[in-house]
Amino acid sequence: MTCPTLTHDIEQQDLWRTTVVKHGLTHPFLLHEILALAALHLATDNPEEKDLLVTRATELQNDALGRFHEVAVTDESNCIAVMLFSCLLGVHLLADRSSTQGLGSSAYLDHIFRCIGLLRDVMKLAIRDWASFFQASDIAPLIKDRNPQVPYNNIPNECRDLTELVKESDLGPSSVTAYNTAIDRLFWLLAVSGVPSVLHNTSQWAIGWPVQLPDEYNVLLNQRQPQALIILSYYGVVLHFYRESWTIGDTGARLVRAVNSHVGSYWERWLAWPLQMTQSS
Repeated sequence: MTCPTLTHDIEQQDLWRTTVVKHGLTHPFLLHEILALAALHLATDNPEEKDLLVTRATELQNDALGRFHEVAVTDESNCIAVMLFSCLLGVHLLADRSSTQGLGSSAYLDHIFRCIGLLRDVMKLAIRDWASFFQASDIAPLIKDRNPQVPYNNIPNECRDLTELVKESDLGPSSVTAYNTAIDRLFWLLAVSGVPSVLHNTSQWAIGWPVQLPDEYNVLLNQRQPQALIILSYYGVVLHFYRESWTIGDTGARLVRAVNSHVGSYWERWLAWPLQMTQSS
């Protein structure tokens, strides 16, 4: 039931349904997170049992985290399970709107930063540490790359103008590189997802931007540098076009509003497009 909401790719759906569960049977922390995400999904389709199912999802997630913290080292015996767990946990945190109800803009940004941090851990495992191992494993189709033709087509002019944001700012070389990399990966996400021409009802590709962010950008983001937050708000626009996915919902619009509340009027021209795009329902 939940697998088709994660991806349109039939092969990947089958892997989530079978192979990922098989790894979960060997690694209880993964199995409990699979069950936690499934319970959270059920809560969205069963309003009369929503509170009970959300509570159960939280209990299962806490159990999964407890078991995960018992893992002493990541090696060939568990690295697949650790990567899948981190990915599902990041999606779970994004999907669990009950945990963010009533949060102000600052606290909501902290929540988004936590999600991004978890999803970046997936990249560290999948690409930097265990890339060749994963590519030869039974979950290889889950991490296959999609490389649209460069230069990327159909990127909104407002997004292309983000490069001017970097040029106009007085920044050091490492910050310039970090911001330009984040912008390039945003262009990649726009190209593979088809946003804003396509409205999605699965989460496929939605987390493709956070997992590719460079370390320096993450530092700048957690420092709440205005340029980093503005680039993040453009990612919020992408998420808004995934609003029909139960895992994303209103995350994009809330993110853009939170950034707008934080950065101040000096940067308002850069937020005009994200605010306009996320006003649609």
